[in-house]
Amino acid sequence: MIDRFPSTPRLRAARRASLAGALIAGLALAPGTAQAQSDQSITTRVGLIDPLTITKLSDMDFGDIIGPNAGTIVLTPTATPSCTATGGLVHTAECQPATFGGYGPTNARVRVRRPIGNTITLTGPGADMTVTNITINGDPDLTPVRSNPNWERFRIARADGTFIFRVGGTLNVNANQAPGLYTGTFEIRLDYQ
Repeated sequence: MIDRFPSTPRLRAARRASLAGALIAGLALAPGTAQAQSDQSITTRVGLIDPLTITKLSDMDFGDIIGPNAGTIVLTPTATPSCTATGGLVHTAECQPATFGGYGPTNARVRVRRPIGNTITLTGPGADMTVTNITINGDPDLTPVRSNPNWERFRIARADGTFIFRVGGTLNVNANQAPGLYTGTFEIRLDYQ
């Protein structure tokens, strides 16, 4: 699991104290010289992944869609994703698969379970939309071993045991879908074997 830690107040206070000490020392060496002081906050972050866990790195985003017709937007879950529109829909803006990171022993097997029912429901100002045909891609960090409609099984391919996998699918847009923001949530589960 990745947790992000901003710099602590103690780190900032310690930095200010040493800067003030350096300024005092500088004043003692050059009396009568005008000194300027600058104080800046520094943010320090680190990501830690516990063994045998996953963490979300980014959300799934289908971008913007224009068109009164029913159709689909197919989001490929790759490092350079694409969204392909059908039914006369026009897709604009970038699309982004949901991205997850994990860590486990090299060559260990990992089973990634798709969302329950292999469907994600998006709600908004109009009729609900669904994301179906959920696809999972771990290339190049995970080597596919076996799959079925509920899960994909991979082997951890990287020597350091870290990996990233992406989740995409097919957004089903209704005819005359009301404009606005549509959102939904889904759960991904990993079984380390």
